This record gives sequence, structure tokens and C-alpha cells, in this order.
Amino acid sequence: MSRPSSLILIILLVSAAHATVHLLEQSIASVELVICADFGLRMKESGGFGFALRLPYGIGAVFAGLLADRFGEKRILVLYLLGAAGACFGFRTAGHPAALSVLLVSLGAFASMYHPAGLALLANSTTPATRARALGLHGVFGSLGIASAPFIAGLVLRLRDGAWKDYYTLLGSISLVLGLVILWRLHPPPAPARLKTTAEHRAARHSYQWVPYLLLVSSAAISGLIYGGVLHFLPRYLEESGTFRALAGDTMASAGNFAAALALACGAAGQWSAGRIAVARILPIQLAGVYASNIPLLIWMAYADGVWRLAAAGLWAFFHFMNQPLYNALVSEFMAVGRRSFGFGFSNMMGFGVGAIGPGLVAYYDESVRGYTNGYLFMAVLAVAAALIPLAVLSNHIAVREAESSR
Repeated sequence: MSRPSSLILIILLVSAAHATVHLLEQSIASVELVICADFGLRMKESGGFGFALRLPYGIGAVFAGLLADRFGEKRILVLYLLGAAGACFGFRTAGHPAALSVLLVSLGAFASMYHPAGLALLANSTTPATRARALGLHGVFGSLGIASAPFIAGLVLRLRDGAWKDYYTLLGSISLVLGLVILWRLHPPPAPARLKTTAEHRAARHSYQWVPYLLLVSSAAISGLIYGGVLHFLPRYLEESGTFRALAGDTMASAGNFAAALALACGAAGQWSAGRIAVARILPIQLAGVYASNIPLLIWMAYADGVWRLAAAGLWAFFHFMNQPLYNALVSEFMAVGRRSFGFGFSNMMGFGVGAIGPGLVAYYDESVRGYTNGYLFMAVLAVAAALIPLAVLSNHIAVREAESSR
């Protein structure tokens, strides 16, 4: 039997898998402008590509959670990476938009396996005192993965103009190598599903609370709409300002990619900051504040032009991505310990599944005017609702903290 890996190695390998899943999830947004030009498609069809990837990315998470609880998180992580690699390699054969959509559905389905398995593995390997900081580092990797997607796309397109298939081949190679490394080197600690004492059973039942859990999941679904709507068109949003073309010369679409990578890199700083400032006793208040910070920044993005688009997008990414370590640390309090994979799976199904509607909403509001004003203003209204929900679980959170301190 393999010895359990050190906590540091677990965090690093799981975080690398997190970076990769967001690299894959943001892949179509990074080359959608090139693909639309290649196939003669409009912004509306591009929104459909985002839906094709993000819907299974969300819905599949709940089933992946059930599988992870039954067969172990490591097996699901390996399956996600090797399956995603196969889907990415399949893009070389895509000669029609319909085939591209099928491959995106497949990629989204395999990528959906990450969050329930990875988050449960981290939550089960840490304590409440260390969890937010570990999730903060985990979030930094995820934000770097998101930022890397347009950056790598920009480099590939600069080397070979319009070579979006080469881009997916590279992503497949990254997924394949990491999948093999996790297969050989990751040895999680024993699963915590078998609670030994009566006190542990009581504590598990106390923290398994459906009402606050579902309230938090609803806030994640609203946040997912904002996330999907903004990120899918972010390179296009920055490209159309015309300010960043000097970054890429005459290379197709990569100016917006480089600018988007710079903006999204700010999200990594936000994740790290959230992990550092997280205070266990006031997590709901901190989460509400982060959601509320989206409101003025989305309004700014709606009206910004020129270089101000990059400034607004960078600040939005910094504050928006602060929600993830705070949310994941908070929502885990209300899950049964042995069912966290399912709990995170359902949460991500709602967040990313509902978020799949986001690209279509932005395209619906703004395809005719290409100003993004209406879409981003609608996202700001959604942020108001998201900010109010965490406050409703404050009393439940306080009860959980008091129960933990009395043990």
C-alpha cells in the first residue's frame, strides 16, 4: 500500500489540476474569435460554443461527485485529465461547427470531474484553521490557469496565424502529462468517511445542513452567470477596444488574448489575498463583500473604452475571484464529511451549469451594438442578489463555529 503523500505535495498536484481545468474551460473563449472567422460565424454562434462547453462542465460535476465518493478522488482526477487530453486531440479532426460543438461537450464533461474530486480532496486533507489558506493557494493556480488560456492562445496564434487546432493539441499534451504524474505520484490520505466515535457522528450531522448549503449554492449559481458571461467574450471585449494591437502586430485575435491574460492574472492576486485575509468567524460577511464589489466594476466595464477596459477588467478579476476560497471554505462547513465530493459536485453543477447561460445572455444583449453595455449592466444587477445571500447563513455559520470550538 502506498504511503500518503505530504500535504504540500497534495496541494501542489491538486492545484496544478485546478489550473489545467480552468485552462481547458477558458480555451474556447481564447480562440472563439478565430473560429468564428474560420467558419464564418456570428457572435450568437460563439455564445452557443460557450454553452456547449459550460453546460456539461456544470451538470457533470454532480455525477462526478457521486463517483468520487464511491471510487476515490484520485481515480476521478486521473480520468478527468486523460479524458480531457483525448477530447483535445480530437479537435484536429473538427472540420465543421457541429463537430466542434460535440468535442466541446465531451471536453466539458471530462473537465466537470475536477472540482468535486479536487475540492473534496483538499477539504478532507486540511483543518478548518488551514483550509481557507490552502484553498487560497489552490485558487491562485486556478486563476493562473484562466489567465494562461488566452496567453498561450496568443503565443500559438502569433507563431501560426489561425492555428487554433494546434492550440488544442498543446492543451491535450499538458493534460496527458499531468494525468500521468498524478497517477504515479499522488497518494491521498485515507478517506474520512468512516467516523469512529459517537461525537464525530454528531458533529457530522450538525454540519450537514441543507438550507444554508442551498442558499450558498444559489449565490454560486448567480456568480457563475457573471463569470461565464464576462469571461467568454473578454478577449473580444478587449480586442475591440483597438488599444492593444501593438502587443500582437498583425496576428489574428491575439491582441485581445494578451490583454485578457494580463487582466485575468489579477484574479490570481485576488485569490491569494482572499486566502490570506479570510477570517473563519466572519466568512459570510467577507463573501458578501466580495460579491458586492463586482457591482461598481461591472458598471465600469459596461461603459469603459480604450485602455480603461483593461483597467476595469483587471480590477473586476481581482475582486471577483476572491469569492472562490471564501465560498469553498464556507460551503464545506455545511456538508457531511464523507459526502463532500457530492456536495462540491452539486455546487459546481449549479455554478458552472447555470453559468453556461452567461455567454448567450451577453451575446443576446449586445450582438447588435457590440458595446457590452446592456449585458454587463445586467450582470451588475445579478451581483446585487449574490451579495445578499451569504448574509442569510450568518447565524448558521456562527452555530457551526461554536460547535467546533466546544469540542
